Amino acid sequence: METWIILSKLFIVIYILLKTFFISNYISPSFILIFLSYICISMFMYIIKNRTLKILLSFSSLMLLFISYKFQNNLFILLVPLGLYELFSLYYSDFMLISYTISIIQIFFLKESLIPEYILILLLSYLINLLSFRSSKKINDLLKSGSELREKNYNLKNNLIKNSDYENQIKYLSQLEERNKIAQEIHDKIGHTIAGSLMQLEAAKVLLQRDKTEAEHILQNTIDTLRVGMDNIRVTLRNVKPPSEQLGLSKIKLIIDKFMLSSNIIGVLYHKGNLEIITSMQWKLLQENVLEALTNIIKHSKATKVSVSIEVLNKFIKCEVKDNGIGANKLIKGIGIIGFEERTEGAGGKVILDGSAGFSVIFLLPVEV
Repeated sequence: METWIILSKLFIVIYILLKTFFISNYISPSFILIFLSYICISMFMYIIKNRTLKILLSFSSLMLLFISYKFQNNLFILLVPLGLYELFSLYYSDFMLISYTISIIQIFFLKESLIPEYILILLLSYLINLLSFRSSKKINDLLKSGSELREKNYNLKNNLIKNSDYENQIKYLSQLEERNKIAQEIHDKIGHTIAGSLMQLEAAKVLLQRDKTEAEHILQNTIDTLRVGMDNIRVTLRNVKPPSEQLGLSKIKLIIDKFMLSSNIIGVLYHKGNLEIITSMQWKLLQENVLEALTNIIKHSKATKVSVSIEVLNKFIKCEVKDNGIGANKLIKGIGIIGFEERTEGAGGKVILDGSAGFSVIFLLPVEV
């Protein structure tokens, strides 16, 4: 805003200087003194930061203009509207209306020859200052909204970090609870079984020489007890270890969730058929291929949505990753696609690529009997 006022002053000062020279072909030393004094005062007003000194300098420049108008050169009155604008801007919020109201009243006290020029410069300075005032207000509003957005982003980031910490704490607590549950089951079932079996074996060792029949009976009981204990171990491990299809599907779902967080692309997962027949090695291969396909989508597709579907058919397993991006009329096999083919063909499968409508990559794996 100050830049516009300085430019306005500059144009008016140049106008006064040129008109004075062309009218009289002479510029007096007193005119130059007043002219330079006004420029110096105006410069100091924008250099100093103290509000009181600014007010004093602004008032002094106005007095200088009125004295110069009365005793030196009538044209100095053309700078008064801007001087009033500067002075009242240091006092009131509605300074523009007050300063230009006083400037309009001043018209009635001017010489008639100056009124047209005065009104013209008054209108131009009003328009310039109005535009600069509105521009400054918009800039301040944008800076304020930008500051608010930064603060909101900062708070959101902190909330995300807190949520992430809370999620990690819940996960860690769940792991501790699961480990405690497993330890308790081992202690209650397997530990007691082994401890009892050891005691019976010690008894059988003592009776082996004296009562062979009783020793054999104790040994048979111990064998039966250990067999039950082995069954308990199998049941415990079966309860602890998740099914391979559940673990494999969860890992692919986790890959898709991370993909959506890092790319803002919507990802969906579909599955159909008996997933239990997919082996652990095949799940690992599908996870690597899906991760590579999603990485390529971020780099090249310009897509907004991607779907991952896993379908178990009679003879083969079909996994398709398809997006709604720009596709590719000509397929160029880069490192990613070559990696697809090497991994899939190494497992006895096949890769099918299609870039006609978006981009689609299909992995076909044989069902292992």
